[in-house]
Amino acid sequence: MTLDPLQQSICKTLAYFDLADFPLTKEELFAYLWQPPRANYDDFLTVILASSVIPAKAGIQGGDGFRIPVRNDIAEKHGYFFLPDREQIVESRRRRLVTSEIKIKIAKKAIRKIRSIPFLRAVFVCNSVGSYQAEEDSDIDFFIVAEPGRIWLVRFFSNLILRLRGLRTYGTKTKNKICLSFFVDLSHLNLAPWRVADDDIHFAYWLHQMAPVYNPENLYQRFLQANGWTEKYLLNINLLPHTDYLKKVADSRLGKIWKKAWEKMWESGYGNLLEKQAREWQIMKMKFSVKEKAEKGDRGIVLADGVIKLHENDTRRKHRENWLSKIKIYE
Repeated sequence: MTLDPLQQSICKTLAYFDLADFPLTKEELFAYLWQPPRANYDDFLTVILASSVIPAKAGIQGGDGFRIPVRNDIAEKHGYFFLPDREQIVESRRRRLVTSEIKIKIAKKAIRKIRSIPFLRAVFVCNSVGSYQAEEDSDIDFFIVAEPGRIWLVRFFSNLILRLRGLRTYGTKTKNKICLSFFVDLSHLNLAPWRVADDDIHFAYWLHQMAPVYNPENLYQRFLQANGWTEKYLLNINLLPHTDYLKKVADSRLGKIWKKAWEKMWESGYGNLLEKQAREWQIMKMKFSVKEKAEKGDRGIVLADGVIKLHENDTRRKHRENWLSKIKIYE
């Protein structure tokens, strides 16, 4: 039986999240639908309930009168939807939610140490902790937004403070430690140039699965708007329930005064000199393999104007290849 476009979108979406053992609520599934047709939420509910409950030979009446062919292509447990015979990932997600909450608390502790760094504008928790998929041994990845022309100073002081506090990843010590994996400045919020393909599915979802823990100027919304290219593939993504419930880290009164004072002193020529020195020193300290990948245009390692991305083991291509292989049965 051939799937209609909405059924295909549902199955392709679940197939992607299945790679991460991540079942979805119906609200999440609707928001995350990959390249869906125009469909309302009621018809979407009709399809997922039919596909996961009613035998394959049956049919069910859609909201606008059409008949929906029904297959057992998805399953449901405790309000989570996933591919058949994968119910064990429901308990896995529930366990990781608890683990991620613990790590978010550690992230907040670290952010309070660096929030007063001059020219630092926002800190979003990304990767497994930001999407609440963390395992016990996971590190905690930060995506940091800086003022234009001061990104290397922000990285220098973030790294220094977290190392002195024993909160930074170091060698094999990664569990519950902070990984400073991605920095951008306010002029480079659009990350489209660093996709591994136009339909970089892993990157598209990753952008929308961050926890904006330190976001005093509401830059996360501006960041998402700058990456409007994702809406070509994620038509319903604006319906995603965001982390408004998350208790965010705010600036302290003294910290704001401290921050503004140093920014005033470093806003002109002297600040430019410090930025240049910070950049040269940090690049000098990087491994040769990192610098070599950056020079070759590696999408995992980026040392460009306004962007510092240090993912030596960038798995986006592999994720995409695995997903494309997995969804062939639905086409």
